[in-house]
Amino acid sequence: MGNRHWQEKSIVYSRVVRVLLLILILVSGLRASDSNDHVLDSESNETLVSKTAAKANLESQANDFESGSKRAFHGDWLKSRPFKKIPFGENGWLDVGGSYRARHHREDNIRPGTVGGLSGLDDTFWLHQTRLWVDGQWNPRIGFRVGMIDAASDGEVFPSRAREVNRLDLYQAHANIVMHEGEGKLTARLGRQEIRYGSARLMMAPGWANRRRTHDGVRFIYESEDWEVNPFWVRPAIRDRSSFTTFDETNPDQQLYGIFSTYKGLENNQIDLYWLAFDLRNSGSGARYDTLATRYVGERNDWLYEVEGGVQLGSNPDDTNHVAGFATCGIGRKLSSFSWKPELWLYYDWASGDDTVGNGFHHYVPRAHYYLGFMDLFGRRNIEDLNILLTAKPTRKLSLLAWCHFFSLANGNDVPYNLNMRPYAGLAAGSAGSQTLGTELDLMVTYDFSEQTQFRFGYSYFWAGKFYDTTPGVPSNDDASFLYSHISYRF
Repeated sequence: MGNRHWQEKSIVYSRVVRVLLLILILVSGLRASDSNDHVLDSESNETLVSKTAAKANLESQANDFESGSKRAFHGDWLKSRPFKKIPFGENGWLDVGGSYRARHHREDNIRPGTVGGLSGLDDTFWLHQTRLWVDGQWNPRIGFRVGMIDAASDGEVFPSRAREVNRLDLYQAHANIVMHEGEGKLTARLGRQEIRYGSARLMMAPGWANRRRTHDGVRFIYESEDWEVNPFWVRPAIRDRSSFTTFDETNPDQQLYGIFSTYKGLENNQIDLYWLAFDLRNSGSGARYDTLATRYVGERNDWLYEVEGGVQLGSNPDDTNHVAGFATCGIGRKLSSFSWKPELWLYYDWASGDDTVGNGFHHYVPRAHYYLGFMDLFGRRNIEDLNILLTAKPTRKLSLLAWCHFFSLANGNDVPYNLNMRPYAGLAAGSAGSQTLGTELDLMVTYDFSEQTQFRFGYSYFWAGKFYDTTPGVPSNDDASFLYSHISYRF
């Protein structure tokens, strides 16, 4: 009874907050601002259009908390931005921000059930995400951030995915402490925080997810004119699957650590060098992965290019030595002579498999729902993906995207994997009748009404390949589709 009562209270709270935010949408006029999440929280604002070096470069996370001066509220109430730069202490300030997003899903043959991927299950439902946050600066050397989230689902027939529901929880609570400032700047970030490094193929808090991914730990951020170096150690915050209302706690069975470095001294180019480690313990067994990798991205004379790859060493869940790898190669072209500013990219993605199920490349905690298709059918393990991306901006506010993926297995003796790195449908090694997985087409339209308000509509279709016709134990060999739309608002 107590848990049910709390659920009813949280639902009422969620509805009240949504109504307040919708009123703010009607009033509008407040400038969107989220000083700490303008990179990490980009899903609601990103158009997924350009991969030029200028847009690929990470903005400095060391300068998330900018020094602010006191501002007295005067003149027009809206223009004075009453929730921003609120005086705090003698020399500090507070920013209050928030967002609301409603997203509708129609999923045919891809509702995960117990198998993931093509499951034979359909569902239609709404996802609601409400967030409130406070950024603060105590003095020039100490800043902080606290953020709350309420992620809800309405109308699902099947159980929610792990990334869809998390009722009224703390997803950020950390301090930024400037430890040294001279030729370079060293900042420590301690507490619950979201993370993104480089291309985010291995580490990111994806904006698509209704429930935000967050970690507890510490990061050090060193910045100079040419370098940014990030040593870190974190543990993921986990949701209690038996209760969406239980407070997220630190997962004692997983830890991520390493050093991510970026060299910025090249004109129009950037080099990432990194070592990322991931330790897991599950049900008495465990695994350890060390990834040593690099990324080179840039542009020259309207030509765009990106290369990323590395080797992964360690130990597998069966205590054998782990040796795996991944590679991404892309070349693009800005078609500057066309009025819609189109960009055309050709990419090849590869991640190794293994003759033993579960021993291939591990993608850590990546930016899912982007690089390997919007339908989220495959994780970055035992996968090959030749894909073509075309983007355009007919107007300043309107963005268009078309992305076609041709998926196949990297190792015919291994199987496909879901985003959680589990084998699709529990398939055994050597069961694949073909390596041809199929073709996915993603289409998306994004319209930014203002800095605060965005509408997005997307449609994806997957043509099932020969693998699904020839592999025993596959739950479905039918094609699949995904129709979605969202409206989002930030203040």
